[in-house]
Formats: sequence, C-alpha cells, structure tokens
Amino acid sequence: MDYSKKLRNTQSLLGVTNEDLFTPGMNFIFGQAMPRTGIAVISINRLRYGLDVNFVRDLFLDRVSKEAFHELGHLMGLRHCPDPNCVMHFSNTLGDTDSKSTQFCKRCSSKI
Repeated sequence: MDYSKKLRNTQSLLGVTNEDLFTPGMNFIFGQAMPRTGIAVISINRLRYGLDVNFVRDLFLDRVSKEAFHELGHLMGLRHCPDPNCVMHFSNTLGDTDSKSTQFCKRCSSKI
C-alpha cells in the first residue's frame, strides 16, 4: 500500500525519547515508524555516543535530523534505500548515520 497519499491527508506524529528503543533481533534501534497509524519515534540516547561531555551540538542535531527524516520517510511509505548517501539508508551504527545525507536520493524523492 502506498502510504504517502495517506500521510499527506492525515496528521502524523513523531515522538522523541531519551530512552533506548529495541525490536526483536536487534540490540537497539535509532527509531521506529508505524505507517498504518502515522506514528514514529526516535531515540536520541545513542545519538550522543562518541561525543564528549561538551558534545558537538551541530553533529548531535545533524544525527537527530537524519533519524527524524528517516522515520518520517517510512511514514510516507519509503523503505530502506541501498544508496548509502540517502537519508533512507539503514543505519546500523552511528558511522552509518554520520556518513549519510539529510536528503532523500532521487529514487526516494520520486516516490514521495
């Protein structure tokens, strides 16, 4: 089912928590989206990892933005993208998140 039309015609909710998120088979996840309900959540807890006590604010906000855009993309019906630069690329590590863009690739953009 194409959820992008549904998202455009309904409200969506993005929750943000400082608690770790988990799903079966994974040690943790950065976020989770439920397109049928229009609800997504991201955890900012591990997005601070690798940053010192006076963490780099811009890097932290960049990570938060990428995870938020990624989960909102799922609410619009997008799946994980094989393009490592696309915001819809699956992030298994912070390195994956840091290396991808905040933008949707052309392929993903055309589906929204």
